Amino acid sequence: MGFLLLNGGKGMKASIVERNPQSWLGYHLQGPWQETVPRGFNQLKSWVEQHGVEGEWLAIYYGNPEVIPPEELRVETVITAPTDAVPSYGDDIEQGLLPGGQYFHARMEVMNNDFFTAWHSLFDHLKTKTDWQVDNRPCFEHYLSDGSDSGDWLVDMYIPVRAAD
Repeated sequence: MGFLLLNGGKGMKASIVERNPQSWLGYHLQGPWQETVPRGFNQLKSWVEQHGVEGEWLAIYYGNPEVIPPEELRVETVITAPTDAVPSYGDDIEQGLLPGGQYFHARMEVMNNDFFTAWHSLFDHLKTKTDWQVDNRPCFEHYLSDGSDSGDWLVDMYIPVRAAD
């Protein structure tokens, strides 16, 4: 098994949460996520070290990997920043805004870098909630620990939702 839900082993503990829009600084990449996400975070880590910026580390995903070819998937590897944060002239970093709204959220421990299984589990759990459906905003991860060496991560996962039609 590639993930563990942090709720005392009583089944998945997931809930609908309301999030405000969040500004960010980061990198936009296209291609297979297993390649672009580590590359984007390596770029971001280098930029953050040079500029002494602090914030929450997020990966914002665009596209459904079950429908879109891997080379067309997009991701933004970002760090949250105040809305008035502006990159210096010549910086290659981008600014953006993560949309606010309602999200289906769960805190998960991902093991052996198996994010795929964790995401599938969260989407499967959402399917049991007939009063909610996936919205067209991006999914995202908020990293609470750095598992780049061990392969084990503590992550908040968010799926955008809206009331079912």
